Amino acid sequence: MKFDNKPTKAVPLKNGVQSILVGYSILDVMAASNRELMLKEISEVTGLSPSKVHSYLVSFCSIGMTAQNAITGGYQLGSLTLKLGLSYLEAHDVFSFAKPIMVELADQIGQTAFLGVWGNRGPTILNRVDGANSQAIFDLRIGSVLPVINSALGRNFAAHLPFSIVEPYLIRELEHSSPTSLPRDFQGQATMANVKALLRDVVDSGISRCRGGLLSDFTAISAPVFDHSRSIICAITVMGPIERLDDDLAGQPVKRLKAACRRISESCGYGPSNERIEAGS
Repeated sequence: MKFDNKPTKAVPLKNGVQSILVGYSILDVMAASNRELMLKEISEVTGLSPSKVHSYLVSFCSIGMTAQNAITGGYQLGSLTLKLGLSYLEAHDVFSFAKPIMVELADQIGQTAFLGVWGNRGPTILNRVDGANSQAIFDLRIGSVLPVINSALGRNFAAHLPFSIVEPYLIRELEHSSPTSLPRDFQGQATMANVKALLRDVVDSGISRCRGGLLSDFTAISAPVFDHSRSIICAITVMGPIERLDDDLAGQPVKRLKAACRRISESCGYGPSNERIEAGS
């Protein structure tokens, strides 16, 4: 039997209720599976005896935390877990949660990290954290609206939002583009065809990158943050001088950025069964 992630095992606590951790290890195994599980399967993965697992499942079923299929005898998560999950998501402030992660990221990489959303005018910066090597010339402020093609943040949203939303922005920018205004990764005149090819690469790699888009000597990398429905809700971008920020897709800054966005996504309900954010990891 194969699960998408490793279950959380109960560990001894100096203070606390050990049985809660034991019960959670059972729920964690069920949450990691995309199908109902038999008692024996849960017992094998958790390392708990079948009788102990059964005792917990009886209690969980009585409150709606789990449910048993009357025909097959298998178990799955119950309606109470949905209620608890929705309650958490309604109260969860992703932007507050992301702030300390952005601070950590900026400290690790030493450059500026900013959080952006898709606003009514396009990619918009909502938060910014500077690293030790951030330069004053980099003057992107909270509320700044960025281009779609000429920014890593814009490309990120263009790759993951429904195309009908971003198409008018792309058409407008392509109509007003010139060879001298295009980033370094475009050779000659940009067309919708090569823009779409670039966006496919963003999805495949799990990262967007733009050299010389906003500033000729700066580069930027951007990763998406997804919610429980696999929809992009925001993105974190790191930007710095080309000679100081390693923007290689296999480099440490990219790995750290993707790991940070994965943590934020998981806080929004994005789970192991959602595969899109794992692309290129």
